[in-house]
Amino acid sequence: MKGFLRLAISAPLVAAAADCPSSPSAVHASCKVSVTANAPCAQVMAEMKARVDGQSTGQWHDPHNNGTYSLLDGAQDSLDFQRVTGNKKYTDKLRFDFKDVGGQCEISGCSASQVFSIADFSTNYCNLRMLYCSSQDGCHPVKFDFNAKETDVEPSLGAGKTPSDCLKMTEVSQDFLAPTQCPPAGFDTVQDFDLEKFIEKRWYIQQQMAVNYLPASQNRCVYAEYQLREKSFWGYDVSVHNHAEEVAAPHKVHDSGKTLCAKVVDKARGKLEVAPCFLPTVAAGPYWVLDYSEEEGYALISGGAPKESA
Repeated sequence: MKGFLRLAISAPLVAAAADCPSSPSAVHASCKVSVTANAPCAQVMAEMKARVDGQSTGQWHDPHNNGTYSLLDGAQDSLDFQRVTGNKKYTDKLRFDFKDVGGQCEISGCSASQVFSIADFSTNYCNLRMLYCSSQDGCHPVKFDFNAKETDVEPSLGAGKTPSDCLKMTEVSQDFLAPTQCPPAGFDTVQDFDLEKFIEKRWYIQQQMAVNYLPASQNRCVYAEYQLREKSFWGYDVSVHNHAEEVAAPHKVHDSGKTLCAKVVDKARGKLEVAPCFLPTVAAGPYWVLDYSEEEGYALISGGAPKESA
C-alpha cells in the first residue's frame, strides 16, 4: 500500500466565515483574523500599502524574520498581498477586506500557505498582523498609527497564533512546511490514542491525496468504518470498510465490503497496518494517525512517514 495523506472528520462541516486565497496544496496552513481598527478604512489601507512600499525605501521592514511583501491587487474595499519568507523559500498569499462602521474599520483577513503545511509557527498569523499592528504592539507604523483590536483569530489545524512569534528576527525553521529531509525531524504520530473511541463512528473524508486505489475521479461520498474483531490467522484484529463513489454520474460505487483488515501495531501511538484480509501482515501498508481530536471531530491520517519532500 503506497503512502497517502487523508483528513477525515466525524462532525458536520461549518461554513467558513471568510474567503481565503487559494493554494496549490490541498493540505496547507492558514489563519483568519477579524480586527477592529480605530481609524477609517482609507487610512488602514493606506498604512498597509505604505508598509509594503516602505520595504524598498528603508522606511519599513517586516519584523517577522524580514519577509518581503508585495501588493498583488487592490480594490476600493480589499487588498491582496503575497509574502516571501526571509529565507526566500516559501510564499504565502494574503487577502484583506475592509468595511467602515461608525468611524472604525472592520477588517477581515486570511493568509494561506502555498505549499503542503500543517504547523506554521504562527507564520500565517504574523503575515496578517504585521500589516495592521500599532506602536503599542511593538510595531513601527509608516503613515498612520491606529489601535487595532483582534476580535477573532482562527488558525488552521496545527497552525499558531502567538503574537510574540511575530517580532522575531531570528530565522525560524520552516522545514516542517516543506521538509528538505524525509521524514522531518520530530515527525511522529499521536500519543495516548484511544482506538475504541476512534472507531465508534463513521469517518467522512474531507481532503484526500489521490492514490492508485483511490484516484481523484472517485472522491465522492468517501467514508471509512472500523470494527474490532477476533484476531485472525494472520494477526488482524480490526475490520475495515471503505466506501467511495465516482465523481461523474451515475456515481458508480466502489465499496470494499468485508475484504479489508487492519493489524494494531502500536495502539497507544495510533499505528496500524492495513491490507486485504487474505494477505499476510508482511504485505500490509502503514496506517498512521498523525493527529486526532474526538471533541473537535477530526483526524489526520498518513500512510506512514513521508518519503518525498513537497
